[in-house]
Amino acid sequence: MKFVNYFLFTALFLTTVVQFGCVSFNLTPRAERLVDAKDYSGAIKVYQSIVESHPGTVKARKAQLAIGKLYIDHLNQPEKGTDAYEAIIAEAPTSDESAEARYRIGSHTYNKEKYDTAQLYFEIIVNQFSHLKLSHNAQIMLAKSYEAGEKFEHALESYDDFVNRYPQSKRTPQILTYKARIQREHLNDNEEAIQTLELLVRKYNKNEDAESYVNEAKKTLIEFDRSPFGFGPYPEVPADFPFREEVLGWDNPTPEYELSVRVHIKLWKQGTQATSVALSSNGLIYPFMPGVLYVEWTTVPDNDPEFAGQRYASHISGHPDTSKKWQSLYLVNRSYERTDITPDEIEVSGIKVNVYPDGTKVYPFPDGGIDPYEFLGLKK
Repeated sequence: MKFVNYFLFTALFLTTVVQFGCVSFNLTPRAERLVDAKDYSGAIKVYQSIVESHPGTVKARKAQLAIGKLYIDHLNQPEKGTDAYEAIIAEAPTSDESAEARYRIGSHTYNKEKYDTAQLYFEIIVNQFSHLKLSHNAQIMLAKSYEAGEKFEHALESYDDFVNRYPQSKRTPQILTYKARIQREHLNDNEEAIQTLELLVRKYNKNEDAESYVNEAKKTLIEFDRSPFGFGPYPEVPADFPFREEVLGWDNPTPEYELSVRVHIKLWKQGTQATSVALSSNGLIYPFMPGVLYVEWTTVPDNDPEFAGQRYASHISGHPDTSKKWQSLYLVNRSYERTDITPDEIEVSGIKVNVYPDGTKVYPFPDGGIDPYEFLGLKK
């Protein structure tokens, strides 16, 4: 009989535990329904019952977060809301919920223009909770707190920290925009702002997510007479440059176009007066001028009955008049290399170039091209 009584007591105890667990489990949806019904005080009571019935647990801390939000966002009782958040921090200072509590206090104090206080909370998240995604936002809010509090140098440092810590973040173009704005508007350092905007354009010009920030940066750079693609100040255009009028407006449709124009101008200033330049798919720029060609040679297969082993010009680029004349003089059927003429060979900047009897210099393609970034001293 004692055994039966013990069994019944155990069964009743288990039933009570199960029922209690079910009631506790259903409290959160109940609280959410009360919030939807705008019964915020009622929702707080439900959340408080979770805190009391599950002390020291994640569930209790999340309920406490909900309580703090209701007090601040809906009941206009920020002191009680802050107390709820501080209770989480005191009880479990290293928990994820404590990071969230700090962030909410920091945001609240930021909105109340208590920037020094906000900085303290955001700094802790950045330094102690860097493993959480929340720290990304905290880093930004820390910088914005410095900026709003007119600590502009600290704001720049904080924005730089974000860029260094999270280089792949989608927020980085936005952060660079913020940084440039501080440099221009608050520190009156236009050169530093220009460098920041040039970096933004250079790194994110082809990033669709950053399009609005890139366009804004380009617009600002143009106002400073700088390249919208981060290539720096525009070069002076020589008075005798053949496309001077077209270039002076610097209406740049693409970075490739601007690079080509810049290379052309520099060559002209150096005395290499190319009539035009062409950007190849290999990224190199080829100056076109009379007497110079770039030829890609291909060897004829051995099974060809007429031209086996000979070379033919599979690709010719350069000045059109030079190309037409050279083909008529030195190619059979305008394609195959004549075997009765042997051009001289010279070296030009370490490249072997064939010089034909009429003086035409032929570079074996892809040799002879110019790397625009190296030539102009630009960063890729």
